[in-house]
Amino acid sequence: MNRLIALPALALTAVSLLSGCESMGNRHYDYRVMKVEHRPYSAIDIVTANGSIRALQEDRENVAVEVELYGYDAERLDFATVHADRMGDNSLRVWVEWPGGKRRDGEGAKVEVFLPDAQGVSAKTSNGSVVVMGLSGDALVETTNGSVHLDQHSGNMNIRTTNGSVRVDDSQGDINFVTTNGRILVSEANGLVEGDTSNGNVFVSTTEGASGPIRIRTSNGRVELDLGHAYEGILRVSTTNGRIKTSNLPDARLIESSNHTLEMQLGDSEVISAVRTTNGSVRIHGDAKD
Repeated sequence: MNRLIALPALALTAVSLLSGCESMGNRHYDYRVMKVEHRPYSAIDIVTANGSIRALQEDRENVAVEVELYGYDAERLDFATVHADRMGDNSLRVWVEWPGGKRRDGEGAKVEVFLPDAQGVSAKTSNGSVVVMGLSGDALVETTNGSVHLDQHSGNMNIRTTNGSVRVDDSQGDINFVTTNGRILVSEANGLVEGDTSNGNVFVSTTEGASGPIRIRTSNGRVELDLGHAYEGILRVSTTNGRIKTSNLPDARLIESSNHTLEMQLGDSEVISAVRTTNGSVRIHGDAKD
């Protein structure tokens, strides 16, 4: 592992543009800004706790890392270390090392990374939201008590959160999510969409050329699917206390239906899609002209 201070100055530079603590009530803040040499199409790995993460594509020559540290002990903030280290595979790992090797209650760090590109993204935090925009490669996002938003990501996405919403916009790749007490919004999906939530509504739309499948399970929430023209397979829908409604699906073939279940065939594929909810309605809408 190459530590920041050990690399040649021309290869990797770290500049503290803004440092020092300021007090706001009983909480203190310390700001760190670092610049790191960019390695094209390498991975980014960000780890923090009790703070948000943002990893954003930006037209620039290097990688900018901006961190806001906060806590109730100004001296501990002074001795906290922000790392931005290149690993043996050229991936960039960003994390905070707290004095004594352990973060205390009330301490945390918000991390923002701006970079030209990345092939592979890992972002893990707690009690904070995560935003990933304009990057590529497999993405692993984990947080608690925070929302997750991926926008224009190219690669498979694995999302885990609690007490937070999940939103994926205009991204290329399979989407797998798990959350609780959160709303799900997936727009213009072009691959697999699979996930579980509770106490949250789910909306998924697919691109015109996407064939699916979609597998959704929720409770105490409604589910809405807007399916593109190429979507196909066997679609199974069930709800306990809600209605099932379909529209604009003239080529769908009914296999089985009841008051709270529906199974139908779209196209020739035998791939199974499934939607299940309790205490919520389900609406399936195709792109055929009204």
